[in-house]
Amino acid sequence: MADSIVSSVISSARSSGRTVLTEIESKRILHSLGLPVVVPEAAATADDAVRAASRIGFPVVLKVLSPDVSHKSDVGGVELNLGDEAAVRGAFDRIRANLAAKARAARFEGVAVQPMARNGVELIAGTFRDDRFGAMVMVGLGGVLVEVMKDTALALAPIGGREAAAMLSRLRGGQILRGVRGQPGVDIDAIVSLLETVSGIAATHPDIAEMDLNPVVAYEDGLAILDARIVLTAEPGMVTQPDPHRAARLKNLERAFNPRTVVVIGDKRMGGYMWLRAMAHLKGKLYSVQIDPNEIPGIEALGVENRKSLAEITEPIDYAVSAVPRQIAPRILKDCIANHVGSIGFFTSGCSETSEELGIRLENELRDLALNSEIALVGPNCMGLYSPGAGLRNFPEESVGEAGDVCFISQSGTHTINFCLQAPSHGIKVNKAASIGNVLILEAADYIDLMAADPATRVIGMYIEGVRDGRRFFDSVRHAAERHPVVIWKGGVTDAGARATFSHTGSLATPEATWRTVVRQSGAVEVASLDAMLDAVELFARAKRLAGRRMGLVAMTGGQSVVITDTFATAGLEIPALSDSSYDELKTFFNIIGGSYRNPLDAGGTIGAGHHQGNLDRILEILERDAVIDAIVLEVGTGLRAARWAAHEDEITGLLDKLAEFANRSTKPFAIVMHPAHVEAIVARGKELARARGLVVFDSFERAAAAFRTASDYWANRARMGS
Repeated sequence: MADSIVSSVISSARSSGRTVLTEIESKRILHSLGLPVVVPEAAATADDAVRAASRIGFPVVLKVLSPDVSHKSDVGGVELNLGDEAAVRGAFDRIRANLAAKARAARFEGVAVQPMARNGVELIAGTFRDDRFGAMVMVGLGGVLVEVMKDTALALAPIGGREAAAMLSRLRGGQILRGVRGQPGVDIDAIVSLLETVSGIAATHPDIAEMDLNPVVAYEDGLAILDARIVLTAEPGMVTQPDPHRAARLKNLERAFNPRTVVVIGDKRMGGYMWLRAMAHLKGKLYSVQIDPNEIPGIEALGVENRKSLAEITEPIDYAVSAVPRQIAPRILKDCIANHVGSIGFFTSGCSETSEELGIRLENELRDLALNSEIALVGPNCMGLYSPGAGLRNFPEESVGEAGDVCFISQSGTHTINFCLQAPSHGIKVNKAASIGNVLILEAADYIDLMAADPATRVIGMYIEGVRDGRRFFDSVRHAAERHPVVIWKGGVTDAGARATFSHTGSLATPEATWRTVVRQSGAVEVASLDAMLDAVELFARAKRLAGRRMGLVAMTGGQSVVITDTFATAGLEIPALSDSSYDELKTFFNIIGGSYRNPLDAGGTIGAGHHQGNLDRILEILERDAVIDAIVLEVGTGLRAARWAAHEDEITGLLDKLAEFANRSTKPFAIVMHPAHVEAIVARGKELARARGLVVFDSFERAAAAFRTASDYWANRARMGS
């Protein structure tokens, strides 16, 4: 019944050329869904308004009816608490006069008459349709003052009760809903039910662009929707057709990461034969395709067989790299398709990213060709694929050899290369990496699906600037994050600015807020730089699972103890007092002259900057046993001791051996901080030795705290989602 009423109202509006439903039409839809709303009576004249008010019962509310007005209060179109017939007549006349004065072009179609609601906590609830991610649901405090309070929460629709409750918990003023300063709380279950219902209708009816329920008044028992407005899309919602060749493309992409045969097309001396040199350690067979006779001798000097065309290569080609000018790219793609090449990465740039007509036309031509085939097209405008275990590289200086457990995806070739080059110095072992450029055919979601399904994968990181099919991206990230930490670095999150929309609901949802919602709801976590990405991935890949935010901190001096506490607390982590049993044990040996065994532990005098191994072992074991501690971070003193390491490396290796033994047997995440201090090169060697032993190392308290907060957020999300 509800669906038929929704469809009937929408059809009626479209047949009359309207995309904005009246308040009465909007409330008819909400009423059909079983929501607590009174459908008002329309009154074209003052006499009609009086008769409607008498039927309803005083006091009543009058609100302007005009297809040209979105916010009634802004034009003086709302009159409250009208207690008799005279008040209703006066209010009718004032509303008509106000509209004529404040919105001269607006049509006056009378007023809506409804009962006056009792006071409660005012909210806004509604939905809007994001260009990339589809239906979104929003809730906020403030009602008609919502733009002033700016206290809102978003979620992708549809949502269940748990997600709806989580939205309410994220409101800064959420305590108001639970009761504050002697005021009773409101019916949280009723608000949760409202959000579930409106999110469901928005998700199942792509015709609905926006729903604005404002204000919604919440009471101790129930709620009331006082005003509502529904906006339709300009055109009936269209369902995007899935790629019929997607399964075959993903199989070809998987082949490309473990290729038996690779072809580099168009590499040149001018670029130092970069692509051929990058493939120097390829485990499979490497060919070059180059027709320029001036280039062929240089290619053959590298020990690479050159062919004049793909047709001359008899083996099945798993992956090709195209380094040709953009005008030739469509011809190369046609040739690859004709010769059944599984996948091709287009280093070729100058496509849609230039905004030039030629570049856009060439990219469209590539898209049309690829869509009508099963080829896995990577890019264009990208560095392509990196698979160390297969010897497949997209830059000559990258490591090859054993496959790791970390995957990385990036729309920036520079960030891909920088991550992969810096990963080994952070103890990170790359399994697969993909520079995906303009994501013409294969999107980030495709790479996420492939990498998440790899049993070797432990962590997935990515740098993303935009997505075309946002809902598929969300689904892929959520599925991956149920199994592995997924760390996202979003580029350009604030550049677009807020978009102009018809309703409060849409205008309050900035692109940044939408993106943050997508990441949080998917179960992934965000970072804001390459350094933060490397730190978080190192912690996820090399440390144990983090059970909570309670940190056990060990510093070498009093000043550092203060700073490490402030830094971790500012990051949103907890530094709890230890249990009584821990303090009882610590006081039996801890040197409190110049030290302290609160948390953090100012332990330099007790452990000799880490070189009194017996006491250090005891401290770490106490923190390991203490149930109030979830993770342990130790400062390895560098400022006063590191200069000796250059001549006495055994001092640091002996310490690191013991710390690595503890990290291996500990059930909690353990990390050390080694400040570069004034001996950066010596400390860098110390970090190398530490990571070679499997230890997680950070350059500073700030970077350690940020990484642990990121890890805490991820594991808390996993717990919230029940995985």
